[in-house]
Amino acid sequence: MNAVLKIFLSMSFSGSLLILALLFGKQFLKNKISRQWQYYIWLVVVLRLLLPFGTEVSLMGKAYQAVDQAISQTAPLPPQQQLPLNAPESNLALAVGAEHHTETVSSPTDDVTTAHPLQDIGVLLINQIWLVWLVAALGLLIRKITIYQGFMRYIKAGLTPVSDIERLDELSIVAEQSGIKKPIELCVNPLVSSPLLIGFFRPCIVLPSADIPEKDFRYIILHELTHYKRRDMFYKWLVQITVCLHWFNPLVYLMSREITKACEFSCDEAVLAKMGSGNAQDYGKTLLDAMAAVGKYKENLGAVTLSENKQLLKERLGAIMKFREQSRSVKILTVLLTLCVVLGAAFVGVYSLGPAAANAHAASLPGTPLDTTGRPSLSLDVSSAAVNVLAATDNKISAEYNSDVYTVEIDEQGSDWRVSVSCKTKTNTNDETIKLYIPDVDYGNVNLSADSGHLTCDLIRSGNIVGNFNMASVFLTLPEGFAGSVDATANSGYFQLISQDDFKNTTVTITDNGSWGEIYRPKNFKESGNLTTFTDGTGANVIQITRKGSGVMGIYTSDAFDTSNFPDDWKDLWQNEWQGKPWEDDWWQNTWQEDND
Repeated sequence: MNAVLKIFLSMSFSGSLLILALLFGKQFLKNKISRQWQYYIWLVVVLRLLLPFGTEVSLMGKAYQAVDQAISQTAPLPPQQQLPLNAPESNLALAVGAEHHTETVSSPTDDVTTAHPLQDIGVLLINQIWLVWLVAALGLLIRKITIYQGFMRYIKAGLTPVSDIERLDELSIVAEQSGIKKPIELCVNPLVSSPLLIGFFRPCIVLPSADIPEKDFRYIILHELTHYKRRDMFYKWLVQITVCLHWFNPLVYLMSREITKACEFSCDEAVLAKMGSGNAQDYGKTLLDAMAAVGKYKENLGAVTLSENKQLLKERLGAIMKFREQSRSVKILTVLLTLCVVLGAAFVGVYSLGPAAANAHAASLPGTPLDTTGRPSLSLDVSSAAVNVLAATDNKISAEYNSDVYTVEIDEQGSDWRVSVSCKTKTNTNDETIKLYIPDVDYGNVNLSADSGHLTCDLIRSGNIVGNFNMASVFLTLPEGFAGSVDATANSGYFQLISQDDFKNTTVTITDNGSWGEIYRPKNFKESGNLTTFTDGTGANVIQITRKGSGVMGIYTSDAFDTSNFPDDWKDLWQNEWQGKPWEDDWWQNTWQEDND
């Protein structure tokens, strides 16, 4: 499943928990707490549904971890398709970025397990389900916009500007008293069912009739001007966008209805707070008169109205009659409840692609005898960039890169060496490769992170390596005689690990928790469910690899790079253009694409 859709589903579930909590709390607080608070507190839920914010440790993150573990234990994935170790697809195409290579080279049929057609279809549907969600969301949004445009055309076609000077003066006075400096139009359309406000940037109050008593008129325009001053139309459309994005969640529709009701209740409360509770009876009479309007055309989601339906009117009249100024204790309770809802929204959190490498720790894995005392530690964080790690000639960390495109930060103080690489524009990602030179020494703890980029490294011969790779293409080679450990997690991308001495004296564990994709392994690795293991010699070096999300992973030995079985053009390409050379900026454009033409 697409990682972005996973995050969005977790946002929807988090928002659902908040919706249920607020609906449950409403039963006890409806008549005890400010109606305006009951209206605006829904903004926290809307933001929870739209923004992927949360604490580092969240309820949703823990839930997804538990689900992943349960799936891996109770429903292991079917055996992955095994490619022969000398197949071109399993060593070269993935190693240099399989996302660019679309040509398929046939491999021997006796070494390849044919996937079931239905399984392939299922994988395709899971991978493309985000497209179904997006198309449905856009379709609903376009439909709502179209309906609103039709509503506006219909209303404007029957509008007649009010020319009564006294009414216009009254409107200006009330607008000035409300702190509104922008001109407000006043029109009449006998087809509307009740007074309403339309127009985002050119506001217009539409009355069903010009023959309205003076006192009612004042209440009506004050009500609609309150809607305008609070930007309720923008709030309504923000809610509608949220509904479109979460069209699959029934609780979001319930939230939309509750916000619509709360909007009118809070507006009534704001009007009475300005006019005084002594005018509650007269204001309630104005609402009753509004329901008697002769118009037949009901209001649209893009307008804010004085009255909507009889059931809601009954509830609003009850609330108006009970209106009282808030006590100090209720105000304190309101503040505490607001903090609880905001902190709850943050704690519930969202699904995370994984912890940042900066927070990763290279604790020694079980059975790792490596003594790292006195050795420098290395932290390399790559974001939206292509980085090729090479050996430095002067024992200093340095980089060759285009400063207009990338930012490279190097901190080589003491024995804690840190390098951070990122793209400035976010639009020129990976167009030019960065050559990063690091000393060829024995390292202690090594943290490698790649997020939406490319990373190649083949000179770390020792150390405890912790890798966290998100939507990235990573090519990590362990030189002959490697001593240490590797603990790597690949989240939805391409990861290739090569041992040049065939994992000598190494214990290897590969865990496949991915939703779809492939893991290519040496033939002597033993597979059981979603686990693959291998032990050689002393097994002192410990390697743990985990695949999450979607993507392709390759675990290779030196046999995988036996070019004797390559087609001639691939053999020449490997020997003459790739093997032993850094990843040059124009390598893909000038060499690889030409060989695939």
